Formats: sequence, structure tokens, C-alpha cells
Amino acid sequence: MKVWAYVHPELNILCCALLPEAIPQGIQAIEFEVETPDDVIFDGNQIRLKTQEEKLNERKQIKMQELKNYVAVLLQPTDYVVIKIAEAQSLDDFAKANELLQKYSQVLERRQKIREWNEKIKQAIKEAKTLEELEGINIEFEE
Repeated sequence: MKVWAYVHPELNILCCALLPEAIPQGIQAIEFEVETPDDVIFDGNQIRLKTQEEKLNERKQIKMQELKNYVAVLLQPTDYVVIKIAEAQSLDDFAKANELLQKYSQVLERRQKIREWNEKIKQAIKEAKTLEELEGINIEFEE
């Protein structure tokens, strides 16, 4: 797709027009061929296309946030278990804490598996060398 990029004269922000007619009168724009308008950036000095490394790093941040949100959803229903155990420990009721640890051992084991999986996926995201490799990382916990 073609876009015409320019810096807004009053707001000093990057704008992209999908049609040349959308460029304000008297503004000089640069034409780019892009996959998405998000590929164009203003780095403070010039309007240019993002490098592959910039695209990869940006997508890594998005993928990390997706992972964080997904893991939070997985762990949230069992947070009460951890809170109950911590509360018993904070009250020096170690008998109750041990009882809860035994009672909820399967829940705690699953939480540990989720955390280990999370660390493995985080590492894979960090180590991805290409967008294709990064997109191949599936954020779906399987027991």
C-alpha cells in the first residue's frame, strides 16, 4: 500500500495519508510503499521506514505484553490460594499454612508449571531473530 507521510506543522507529529488528496495544502509529504502505515516513523530528524530490527523489537514488546496478560488470566483464578497460605504464614499459623499447602498442592503445582512455561516462552520471545520466528511462538499453555 502507498502512504504519504508528513510532519504536522503545528503539532509536530507524524501523519500518514492514504490518499494524496488528504495531504493538507502546502505540506510536503514523502511517498512510501508499506505493508502498514505503522511502518513509517519520524525519528526526530527525518521521516523514514522502520528497520527490520525496529519492527522485530516492537513486535517483541507486543508479544511480551500478550504473554503477560495471558499468564495473569491463567493465574488469577488461583490467586486466592496463595493469599490464604501467605495470610496463615503471616499470622504464624504454620499448621494452617501446611494444611493449605497440602490441600491445594495440585493448584500450586499447576501454578508452578504455568510460571515455568511463562519463563520458557519469555526466553523464546527474547531470542527470536526474525518476525517469522517470533510469530511462530504460540502463546497457549498446554498441560
